[in-house]
Formats: sequence, C-alpha cells, structure tokens
Amino acid sequence: MSQDSTVVCVVCGGPAGEPVYASDRECSITSLCEVVPSPTVVRFCQACGHVQTTEMPGIEAYYDTQYKILIESEEEDQLYAMSNGQKVYRLDHQARTLLRKLTPSAAARILDYGSAKGGTLKRLLAERGDLRVHLFDVSAMYLPFWKAFLDEGRWATYRPPAAWRGTFDIITSFFSLEHVARPREMMAEIASLLKPGGTFYGIVPNTFTNIADFVVIDHVNHFSAASLAFLLRASGFGNIDIDEHAHTSAFVVTATAAVQQGTVAGIPRSEIARLGSEVERIAAYWRNFSSCVREFEDGRTGRPAAIYGSGFYGTFIASCLSRPLDIRCFVDQNPFRQGRRLLDRPIIAPEALPEEIGTVYVGLNPVLARAEIAKVACWSGRRLDHFLP
Repeated sequence: MSQDSTVVCVVCGGPAGEPVYASDRECSITSLCEVVPSPTVVRFCQACGHVQTTEMPGIEAYYDTQYKILIESEEEDQLYAMSNGQKVYRLDHQARTLLRKLTPSAAARILDYGSAKGGTLKRLLAERGDLRVHLFDVSAMYLPFWKAFLDEGRWATYRPPAAWRGTFDIITSFFSLEHVARPREMMAEIASLLKPGGTFYGIVPNTFTNIADFVVIDHVNHFSAASLAFLLRASGFGNIDIDEHAHTSAFVVTATAAVQQGTVAGIPRSEIARLGSEVERIAAYWRNFSSCVREFEDGRTGRPAAIYGSGFYGTFIASCLSRPLDIRCFVDQNPFRQGRRLLDRPIIAPEALPEEIGTVYVGLNPVLARAEIAKVACWSGRRLDHFLP
C-alpha cells in the first residue's frame, strides 16, 4: 500500500496517510447491502485520529436517486435491539434518546438535516406536538413521506433556503455525517442555520464498537471521538459532549453553536497511537475475514446453510463464500425484512428455518453475535453448526 500524498483528511485538511486497508477484490458493499464495483480503501489520519474511506464514484447522484433507505412503506424501520423478548426499533429509540438528553423549549424550531423519511422527528412530534419541525435532504425521494405529516414550507431539498439561516433552536443529524465527503462544509452550513447558542444533536456510527462500519464503502467518515470533537471545534462549536453509551455502537453528540472560534488544539500523540493500534486491529480483522469464512465453509461441503442477519454482516459473509448456492435463505428477526429477498435468497423468520438447514453463518456485530444467537429460543434443541464472526 503506497503513500498518496494528494489525499487529504476531510476533517483536519492534513495528509490522510497511506491506506491501512484495501479490499482484496474490485467490489464492495454499501450500507444498504448493495454490491458495487469499486474497491474499499481506508486511511487513518495521524494528525486528528480520523478514519476515512475513498468516496464512491458518483456519490452525489447516488444519494439523490439511488440511496433508498426504508422507503418501501411509511411504517418500515430497522430493528435496533431485542429487549426481554420485545423488538425495539431504531427510530423509536432515537426519539426517546433525544428527549432524554435534550429538553426542547416550547415551540422550538427543529431541523433534521439529512432526514430521509424524517421518521425520528415524526415520532418526536407525537410526544411534543408544539415543536416546529423542519426537514432537509439532498434528495427529493422522500417528499411523499414528509407531506404526510408536515405542511409545505417545513421542508427543503438540495439546498436549505436562505430564509432559514440563523433561525433554528436545534438541528439534528441521525446517521448522515458519515456519508458526507465534505463534513466541514456540512457542519459550517449547520452552524449558519442555528441561532446563536443553538444546539447541534447528532448520531454517527462508532467504528470501534461496530467494526462493520470500517468496510462500508458509502461511509466516507469513520469518526473517532477525537476526530469528531476536532471537526466540531473547527466548525465553531463548543460545549461538546460525546456519549458512547446512549446508542449501541454509535456516538451521540451535543454541541453549542456560535462559540468564538480559536485555534483547534491538536490530538495528544498518545491518543493517536492508541487509535492507530485499534485501527490496525480492525483492518487486520477484515483482511483475514474472507479466508476465515471460506475455511469454515470448506469443512461443510454441500451442506444446506442459512445466514442469520440480512444486513451488512450477512451480505458480506455471502460475498465471501466459494459456494453461495449452499445458502438457502437469510434469517432476520425484523418483520419488515421478512418476505423480501437478498442476493436472490428469501429472508425468513427464525421459526421458519427449514429442517434441512444444519449450518448457520451468524451475520451480526461480533461483539453481540454470540449473545444474540443464544436468544433465538425457537432454535433451542436444534443441532446447528454456527459460524460466529
């Protein structure tokens, strides 16, 4: 992996560093589990501790017309967790977490920046009908969803209206900043839309606790707490709080706008060294992952198999297999996923797993995989051979 001095860090503007990871094939997987014909190349900045992926070709057009997240129906949502046998959905959790961490004033003006369907703020309105909610995205695909619960004038596409500048009490961003090739421009625009003293509230993936994020090709940014704080300070924000526990495998950040901007302090070398060691550990995991899958597969020639999880991990496992035809189905707890197809295989509920299946590849975050597969009560007593990432 040779140094390319022309690649700059999108957070601090310095050299991005040489690649710490490059995929061993000319294809990658997006956050929506699409296979695209581009390699994944990841760098680590030795100045601010940021991890970044080379952006996909045509990324702006991709988000405008192709990035169709949860667009099949109004109700569709992602499964966040199983708690005491009950399904907890991501949008509900995000709305509850926001209200736990912030107390919006009566009739506060709130903008969701990069809102997609706007589902989190729709749920927020159900709790706080007094809030003046607005939505913005770089695509017009979501207009039918917005019109179902907001009046015209409360949304914008492609560029926020000039009249919105300096008018918002709170701006939220739920899992959008990781997709942005120029995050400093996005944060500068958010700062300009907030009132002085207004609050930015955002959630981004934590690559260090969900290592799949490291190889998601449409995630340009893989923030560390250090690089996230650097970005916010460089964009004129202060009173920065980064919470690693409020949302599983994510950073939840709050910050105040219109703080006097000064020199942004560098990251201590000891912290850069610690982060660099963690980044190398994750890179080594993904360099070895394909061979681990195939080694497990080679010991089970011709046996019918399933993949538990129809998200990124499950798709990545399928892409590594030498004999993908052994896979009969994907298994998912989320009823919004069941009944669909992924890589031309049906997605089914756990209780529908055919009796012929003896091998299950567990496509979940390795931190959670063993515990989550143990919760599948309907498989108790079945002799299933598991591949655990």
